Amino acid sequence: MSQFYPVLARGVVGCATALVLTGCQMMATGSAGSSASAIYSGADPLVLDERMKGELTTGSAINVKDGSRYQLYRLTLEPGDLVAVDLQGSFEGMLSLYDAENTLLMVDSPLRIRAEEGGEYAVVVSGETSDSYGPFSITASSIDLNDTGVLQVPGTTRGWLHSELRVYTLTVEKQAAYQIDVLSSDFDSVMAIDGPDGYYNENDDGSESGNASISDMFAPGEYTLTIGSYEGRQGLFDIEIATFEVDITDTDVLTPGSEIEGWMGEEPESYSLTIEEEGEYQVEMRSTTLDSFLVIEGPDGFYAEDDDGGQHYNSRIVETLNPGVYQVRASRHPEAYPNRGVFTLSAERR
Repeated sequence: MSQFYPVLARGVVGCATALVLTGCQMMATGSAGSSASAIYSGADPLVLDERMKGELTTGSAINVKDGSRYQLYRLTLEPGDLVAVDLQGSFEGMLSLYDAENTLLMVDSPLRIRAEEGGEYAVVVSGETSDSYGPFSITASSIDLNDTGVLQVPGTTRGWLHSELRVYTLTVEKQAAYQIDVLSSDFDSVMAIDGPDGYYNENDDGSESGNASISDMFAPGEYTLTIGSYEGRQGLFDIEIATFEVDITDTDVLTPGSEIEGWMGEEPESYSLTIEEEGEYQVEMRSTTLDSFLVIEGPDGFYAEDDDGGQHYNSRIVETLNPGVYQVRASRHPEAYPNRGVFTLSAERR
């Protein structure tokens, strides 16, 4: 078992699962509408996949707790229904969900609801403050999943994270570079991948949006992908797998005047550099995904290193080199996040 699995497990089981509906986005004991009966015959029904319009005015029902206005809707769900309730309006609003016993289940906007059992529920539209007024629209939409437990390459899988880890199988037919993203607006995704020959990779927030993202060169074989949530939240997610072109130079020799493309995996990549004539040389490592770190070792104890001497924090070493054979080691900075990806290595005489 990898060191990452306990982190995943702690996150997922941290959410209460005793509710009839899942989706612990934000549990509370009081909210707009708590002074009124949650289910009553006068509430307008929310019909799946139909948009409804309303308005909060000074004549709307008032929440005696904070003076905000609210409007009730009735939502009927069947066992297994997965529904998103979205609110759009001219004011800052929120959505609350109550069961037939007037128990507040969750507060969020949008609401993501998965019904373990059928029944009637109340959805409450309310303003965040006593000055929140205006027209709004509310839509309850069915959410379709294509979660079979087997990931398509390339492809997108939509699933629901509930009270346990989600585990998938992934088959790679031929060696290629893939980017795997776990995207969710409901929780902070984490991901771990196990594969052939002891392969292991993990990520929490490798993408710009803070979602889990792994880019790597995958050898043929069967992989297991496990996802979860750090903070124990539940909800909707998408797993997106895409290939990207990588033109790797098949060599371990760097020649002055040449440029090669490499792939940074778990370990640094080493290249030999033969200098025929003494002179000033520039060796540079560039990458858009790695915090590059460059080391050159050579005759008579020669040693040079650089972290961000080049443009855009890339590595660049400019030194007078004597004739001989040098070792150029391309790596990521020791204190950087262990990203993997493409880099370009070049050497030229100045």
